[in-house]
Amino acid sequence: MKSQPDHNRITLLVVREAGRPVRQVQLSKPLALALPAAAALSLSSLVTSMHIHASRSISELEAEAAALSLTNIRMELKVADKDQALLQLRSQVTELSEEAQGIKDKLKSVTELEQQLQSLIDKENTSSSGTAAGTDETDTTASAASTAGNRPLIAASANAVAIGTQGNASRANAPFIKESSADSPYATLSAIDFRFGVVAAALGSTVPPQVGGEYIAVYANDPLELVQETRDDYEEIRSMLDEMVSSISTTITEAEKANTLEANLQAQKAREEKARLAPAVIWPTGSKVITSSFGYRSDPFKGVSAYHSGIDIAGSIGDPVYAAMDGVVTSAEQMGARGKYIIIKHVNGLETWYMHLNGMIVSPGDKVRKGEQIGMLGNTGRSTGPHLHFQVVKQNKPVNPLNYVKP
Repeated sequence: MKSQPDHNRITLLVVREAGRPVRQVQLSKPLALALPAAAALSLSSLVTSMHIHASRSISELEAEAAALSLTNIRMELKVADKDQALLQLRSQVTELSEEAQGIKDKLKSVTELEQQLQSLIDKENTSSSGTAAGTDETDTTASAASTAGNRPLIAASANAVAIGTQGNASRANAPFIKESSADSPYATLSAIDFRFGVVAAALGSTVPPQVGGEYIAVYANDPLELVQETRDDYEEIRSMLDEMVSSISTTITEAEKANTLEANLQAQKAREEKARLAPAVIWPTGSKVITSSFGYRSDPFKGVSAYHSGIDIAGSIGDPVYAAMDGVVTSAEQMGARGKYIIIKHVNGLETWYMHLNGMIVSPGDKVRKGEQIGMLGNTGRSTGPHLHFQVVKQNKPVNPLNYVKP
């Protein structure tokens, strides 16, 4: 009896190598359908996994590319900054070169001043030798010449050490530096002597320098910082040279004044000014011409008898007007007949009035010294010509100024 085929099973023929029999494999129909589906699903999973991995790799590569791009931008910016720094450095070096040239010019000026000072010293030494060989009838002049001679020697000694060009030139003069007073204008040169003398001694020394410290290569520091440090050094050198030039110039000026007639004239003026300020009350202006006295007189405008509360002193517009005594300015203003006027109150209870001024250089509340200029003579107010109306008030009443001051 023939068997019925089973429709729920599938027969697979497996053909093997030649000479070997064909093998039949029977599978159930659901299993036969499930195997391709499983294979397809497996392939799909594999493809999806590979796609995800590829996407992730692409993202990482893109991130690396972005980081490289950012690094490249930073490098370009750094290169640009370096280029800018190089340009700035070139500019700074150019400026330093100009400053170095300026310092050279300063050194030339110092050398010229040193030669001028040395010439004055030689001249003064010659003059001192001539005085010593003479008689004793000019002892005062000889003493003054000796004093004036010491000052240039002080400056010469300080200058020689400071410049470093005359190391043995002024060693004999060193005691003069120690003897100079603190008020002398040459005392400043002693400080220059101290600062520059150390440098000069170091430059001239043959002993190997005793130095040390950590080694730091030049490239380890910012070039701009090195430029700034060099500029600071130049500035300090320039300041010291300026101080030296100023000190030497002052010394030369003082030495020249001590040996010229102008110095004698200035001394004479100082004596005259001292004599002028010696009285308790001084004459208030340079002119001594009194054009109207204190008391009753004929009024210059109306021609009738009138009381004059002060004295009128003739002068020219702009002549200086001085405070007759120490005091405090209580008024400095302009008023009708008085014109521009100043009132000064003094510690002894007196007041001095100055009228018809052309200008005033003090203000209320100012403390003034005897002989200090307070204004300029003028012709303001009720006046017929340039003059100073000078008035002294005691206990609120005018008194005769000539009782206190004489022309």
